[in-house]
Amino acid sequence: MSLRGLTTTTTVVLLAVAGGSLHAQGISLGGRLGLIGGEAVFDSKEANDLQQPIPGLQIGGVLRYRSHSVLGLQAELWYVQKGWIETRAGGGRRLSYVELPLFLTLTAPWTTAPQLLAGASGSLELDCSVTGVPDVGSVSCDDPRVAWQHRKAQLATWAGVGVRRRVGASQVDVHLLVGLNLTNLNREPLPLGYTRLLSLAVSAAYLVPLGGR
Repeated sequence: MSLRGLTTTTTVVLLAVAGGSLHAQGISLGGRLGLIGGEAVFDSKEANDLQQPIPGLQIGGVLRYRSHSVLGLQAELWYVQKGWIETRAGGGRRLSYVELPLFLTLTAPWTTAPQLLAGASGSLELDCSVTGVPDVGSVSCDDPRVAWQHRKAQLATWAGVGVRRRVGASQVDVHLLVGLNLTNLNREPLPLGYTRLLSLAVSAAYLVPLGGR
């Protein structure tokens, strides 16, 4: 599925949820804040061992529709920063994205309850810089002196675990999420180099019901 197709599908879901019944008990709206790290996954173990992830910001909005006491559908919109240091070469990459994930959630019906999440996302690269370019230093990833050029649009799969805590009518979620790109970071098709982006995020979300309990 293309990024445009995923964005269109998510938009349709959001409109259907919002237009169906705002007083429905399962609709909640909120925000997310946390840290996220990423590194490229190569087919070479040596190349993977030479990377050190750089923690970055994860911030965004959350719209959740709980269709069942334990099942829910969750659409989010993130701004994220990812990157890594290449320890042997002394360089690295720093990237920022706008990311649109869609999750299926499974939550136990308790006041404090474990939660499972699985889903997919589309993302668009907003900015990328690379350090360690010989005789240059830090430049944009689009600079022709950079060895490989990025795809601007990416698709990824996500899975995670967390804990939900009800606070009155609202709720607080704490999540650990792992994402793996389905597409190559650079413009060559997979499996060349297996340069997928692997992401790990730790964050909290606060949600309030829209007209329901």
